[in-house]
Amino acid sequence: MSFSNRDSVWANAALVVTVSPDDPILDKYRPTHGSLAGLEFQKDMESRAYKLGGGGMVAPVQRLTDYLDRRVSESVPSSSYRLGVKSAALHDIYPQPLYKALADAAVHHF
Repeated sequence: MSFSNRDSVWANAALVVTVSPDDPILDKYRPTHGSLAGLEFQKDMESRAYKLGGGGMVAPVQRLTDYLDRRVSESVPSSSYRLGVKSAALHDIYPQPLYKALADAAVHHF
């Protein structure tokens, strides 16, 4: 649920990458978590994001141009997220195949 009036200067947007049940990205999670490997992968990615934000539910953020260049943003725009944002190396959260898929989508499909 959003507390916004839907009339702000910010967008609530996302890019989505599919990770199928037989995706090799899940191979390291399968021995311990079996059919729940995908959920453990998600938990791992969320834990990494939490750490990059510095804890306290601060959201890690990165400008798209910096994500593509694999560098931490020197500055980030203001945000409506109440708990705050922190510039972080989001390009390091996901495994390389997911980074490449997101980068490809941003460069070739927008």
